[in-house]
Amino acid sequence: MENDILDSLEDLGYTGEVLEGNALNAAVEDGQVTAAFTQIVEWVTLQIKQFCQLEETINAISTYESDAQNFLMELSSFLRELGGCPYKVFMEGSVKDRLQSRQDKLKLLDYLIGELSAIKIVANKNPSLLKQKNVENGQVSKEPSESETAGVLKAMLIALSFPKPPENITAFQLFSKLEGKVKELMSQNPELFGEALLKARLSEQQWKDVLEVNRILTEEYRVRREMLLKRVDVTIQSFKWSEKAKRNENKIAEVYQPIRQKLSSKSKIDVADILAARDDLTRLQKTSSGEARERTKCAINRVLIGKVPDRGGRAFELEPPPPEMPAFMKRVDAPQGGGRGGRGGERGGGR
Repeated sequence: MENDILDSLEDLGYTGEVLEGNALNAAVEDGQVTAAFTQIVEWVTLQIKQFCQLEETINAISTYESDAQNFLMELSSFLRELGGCPYKVFMEGSVKDRLQSRQDKLKLLDYLIGELSAIKIVANKNPSLLKQKNVENGQVSKEPSESETAGVLKAMLIALSFPKPPENITAFQLFSKLEGKVKELMSQNPELFGEALLKARLSEQQWKDVLEVNRILTEEYRVRREMLLKRVDVTIQSFKWSEKAKRNENKIAEVYQPIRQKLSSKSKIDVADILAARDDLTRLQKTSSGEARERTKCAINRVLIGKVPDRGGRAFELEPPPPEMPAFMKRVDAPQGGGRGGRGGERGGGR
């Protein structure tokens, strides 16, 4: 089976490290899923997702145990959305017991590779069966989808009650009409829009500096978001330690995974937000002001805590601890005897 999987991966266009030597054997060894194994699954499922327009996504793991459990939950969600998987063991039962054996890992790869091969054949012979088109030379190009910029521009035209622009209109003509319409609306309701926060015209070098600052801040907040998301994942994992939670791992995954997938570590703040910023951002409102308190006050704020006894604890009121050893003192020699000699002394003469 291993040789068949390697041949199929190579035919499908996979170029990962598992194609070399005995890398596949190491990737599917008994025990917890390895990073190399999850990378293969991620690549194959991404191809299937693009062909079938699926929503679920599977991400390869690094080295953390929590990442492995997230991978297994994402896999079960993906297989449920894809439908028709004959191996229920990949979707049911305890998450920590899934894909522990070498045989199960090979079964999963064989199933996913078979599905991708079948989907490519169907797309090549009858593209209408899939949400794809433009099949050439066995390579399936995804049906063009609306870009984020095009979506925002379309929403802007609809909001401004513009008719559908003609096909031969240039970008300059379109944006000139948009600018005129926006200025007209702003002049009719100046109090609703305010003034632009950035009034100066920046040079080309200044815009480069702005882009660099934005890049640094984006990377900084990406790291912070990843840390927070990791804390969320670890917190959810800790909830599963109880016996009751272990019996409901699938239910927890069904509720948590859709929410977790919406949380991204990438910041959406861009340079365009600087141009869109208005001067009302410079007016900071105190959290204790009347308008803010209308949205933040609650019944607990009216509860007054009575006088509590003084529990002390001030450092200057504490007695110093007794010394562990007596203070060092210089040794004093015993006093020496004078000229009186021993017993009898000078009285020792005869009578």
